[in-house]
Amino acid sequence: MRITIAIIFILSILTTIGFIFWNQEWKFSKPTPKPENLIEIESGDSVSASVLKALGVQNEEDVFVHFYNYDCPCSRFNIKEFKDLTIQYSDKVKFIAVLESIDKSPKEIKEFREKYDLGIRLHLDTSGEIANQLGIYSTPQAVLIKNNVIYFSGNYNKARFCTTQNTKFASIALQAMTTGKEAPVFPELATIAYGCELPANGNDLTRIDKFFNFLEK
Repeated sequence: MRITIAIIFILSILTTIGFIFWNQEWKFSKPTPKPENLIEIESGDSVSASVLKALGVQNEEDVFVHFYNYDCPCSRFNIKEFKDLTIQYSDKVKFIAVLESIDKSPKEIKEFREKYDLGIRLHLDTSGEIANQLGIYSTPQAVLIKNNVIYFSGNYNKARFCTTQNTKFASIALQAMTTGKEAPVFPELATIAYGCELPANGNDLTRIDKFFNFLEK
């Protein structure tokens, strides 16, 4: 009898975990819903002086802006790709990590700096204003700025773990920008946002999401 109960208990746990993983894969395979107040941004659009000032951008610097949400599993999976890019191009481009959070304390910046040790500028965007002004509504996303205009805005990759070489959109765009080339023309897949809706948009992780995040830590 005890063996039967134990087997049922174990199967229940495995079923729950399996459902959680299925739920996450299904959720993040779908495009992130666009907010009603979304400002549509395209390559060639000018970046406002207020955004450049908030990000600490000066003298028409080449800039790579990374949008990160600690509560988003996609952001955490993506951090290795971003770190590799900072190591490879830090002498040519100014990297900035914009931390999306509704937490108004500086702990998000402290935790990010201690965990990833990237040595780059960090900006805490609790209101979502920076993201909104740059047309970002999901994480992880990247925005490349050259001569104070948008060079590229969109996904890092079509794959969650950034493993598909020919769809490394942010990396390909960065390579082109640093070599003085025109902005690449990517398929629509590069600009349709996938991942986690920004916290400032009112999105909150469900209990299942939070349990999944607990398992990942």
